[in-house]
Amino acid sequence: MQEFEELKEKLKAIKVPEELLTMAESGEIRIKKTEPMEVAFAIHKGSYGKVGETFQRMVQWVMENGYIVAGPPINIFHNDPMVTPEQELITEAQFPVKKRA
Repeated sequence: MQEFEELKEKLKAIKVPEELLTMAESGEIRIKKTEPMEVAFAIHKGSYGKVGETFQRMVQWVMENGYIVAGPPINIFHNDPMVTPEQELITEAQFPVKKRA
């Protein structure tokens, strides 16, 4: 459990790059290429406010299965909250991972 707490502290310490903060303020839209990566993922059904519970389960799984978290979490929203009831929302939650050495 201590390892999980240490990981939580490391994730809290991840700073959002200044460029992204500027974009968030300006509303600017850009195109970028992303590098392929290995991710642990789980599907969360329901409120966005409870997706953190899914991330907790994933972090536990990552640690128990010989991986380390290699970056900040990623969410993919598979339906639209404007037309989908909250209890039916589907979110793909991901963590970039690397095999523990």
